[in-house]
Amino acid sequence: MNIEFIPEDDVSNSENYINFKILVLGDYCVGKSVIIKKAVMNKFFKDSPATCSFDFSFMHFIVNELKIKLQIWDTMGSRIQRPLIKGLYRNTSLFLLVYDITKKDTFEGLDYWLQDIRCNFYRDIPIIIAGNKYDLENKREVDYNEAKEFSLLNKVRYFTECSAKTGYNIDNIFYEAAKNIYNTYKESGKNKNKISGGKLKITIDKNEDNNHKKSLLDKLFNNKIKNGMDNNEDNTCKKLEKNKIPSEFSSNYILNKYSNF
Repeated sequence: MNIEFIPEDDVSNSENYINFKILVLGDYCVGKSVIIKKAVMNKFFKDSPATCSFDFSFMHFIVNELKIKLQIWDTMGSRIQRPLIKGLYRNTSLFLLVYDITKKDTFEGLDYWLQDIRCNFYRDIPIIIAGNKYDLENKREVDYNEAKEFSLLNKVRYFTECSAKTGYNIDNIFYEAAKNIYNTYKESGKNKNKISGGKLKITIDKNEDNNHKKSLLDKLFNNKIKNGMDNNEDNTCKKLEKNKIPSEFSSNYILNKYSNF
């Protein structure tokens, strides 16, 4: 399988990419946000605040000539907010479950997410498990072989340990995500905009300016954009897509405007 990562600066507005949504789940402070930022920006944010809501980023790949755009959704780790996270399951193409190898309880918490995902998706949706903070090997509480066996028993598509700090295996996670999404797409036997019955929605990204950017969140939540959107809100949507405003603002904006999942 031929796979190529396309840096954001090399993505042309005239090219069509197929959108696939990845939802990143895991307990509080396991490093979900820093993994995403390391993959997307190649930077490690040591003092990155815990995600209090959710946000999203983008990565582009070409897999066997198929242009894939990953919409990577970061989520909060607080257990009290899990009902809100479940509202994001819709149209998800792949789940990335993250735990902290230095905290046993975060590994044990994967059981909840696996069971909940399987209860909400009757098809075999791709799942990847990543044990973060490999750079803290001397503080390990979760044995590698135990985690690998757990992943095999639960028929997870890919398992690895990684470090958002050093970058160890971070790229591999999203390369594997792109490969698995490609295989799922091809196995569906359909090349239309939607795979019916499986809660996997694929939309063609034509990179149009106003209308596309204004409807981006609408497509992801399968919701209708409220009438009377003023220019300021339209500009906010554009900034959201380009990640040019702080995650706290964008998270609150999404929650306030799109809370009816």
